[in-house]
Amino acid sequence: MADEHEPDCRAGEETADDLPEIAAMTIEKWITNAEAAGKDENGLGGMGGWFGYDNSADGGEELPPAHHRWADYLGNFEPKAHAMLEELRRSIVANKVRCTGYQHQNEASAVPLWSNGKVDTYSYRAWGDLMAAVWSTEEDKDYGYMDFYM
Repeated sequence: MADEHEPDCRAGEETADDLPEIAAMTIEKWITNAEAAGKDENGLGGMGGWFGYDNSADGGEELPPAHHRWADYLGNFEPKAHAMLEELRRSIVANKVRCTGYQHQNEASAVPLWSNGKVDTYSYRAWGDLMAAVWSTEEDKDYGYMDFYM
């Protein structure tokens, strides 16, 4: 839940005065979901399940790859969230965080703990979107969210 100083980055309710605070946030460490329990959320997580697939194509059950990269993922968020997302991406790569949505929710140290004391947790699909976006760009390989789902 966003408060007046730490707005939900998807909600669009912050003011220009909040942007420097958002841009200055860093990830302190990666923790388990159990350690994250009870902590407030920043609002980057949530639902997902689109990255890597061309949902506009008439592919029936099998959707063709869309060749998405990090820029496509950023385009799913309001610009005010981009600094936090870039810090998230930087930390994922630097710490070699690469796991499934199941692992994110259950066992791995794969929940970012931010400098404001808040976390971001994701659904399996949203985590898959994030991982696919980061690693598609890093490896110049077409990943879809399902590659990191379970």
